[in-house]
Amino acid sequence: MAQACLLDRLLHIANPRAIAGMSPELVGQQSIMRHLTLILNTRKGSVPIDLDYGLSDMNNIAGSFAAGTSEDICVEIIQQISRYEPRLLNPKISSVTEVNDIISLKYELNAQIIGSQVVAANDSFSMYLRINSAGRVRLEPRRDR
Repeated sequence: MAQACLLDRLLHIANPRAIAGMSPELVGQQSIMRHLTLILNTRKGSVPIDLDYGLSDMNNIAGSFAAGTSEDICVEIIQQISRYEPRLLNPKISSVTEVNDIISLKYELNAQIIGSQVVAANDSFSMYLRINSAGRVRLEPRRDR
């Protein structure tokens, strides 16, 4: 089970109904999603205590798409997840091609969720990452699993 981060635990103390009826696994996954959303929507260099936190500026990424950019984005996302989200083990990201949406980029993220001491076989984390033309990252749960 993924443990909720400190900020989420404090929020749940203030509003226990927010997680009423939710399994601990779901609470942990939502905590990871919120943290990844924060990491991936923070611009590198904007956090004074750690200038490496966040992604490079991807403003107008669709208009300036060049060869190699997609692979560079994948590498940078993996680096951020590996460094700043310790609850995920072996993150892998791959590009997803969508014919209907040419304005945004879509990636699939797969990783193992680390439990308290051991990684369970069924603790997988699978999400879609969508980066719009303004450089904003949105996480979407995979519905087909």
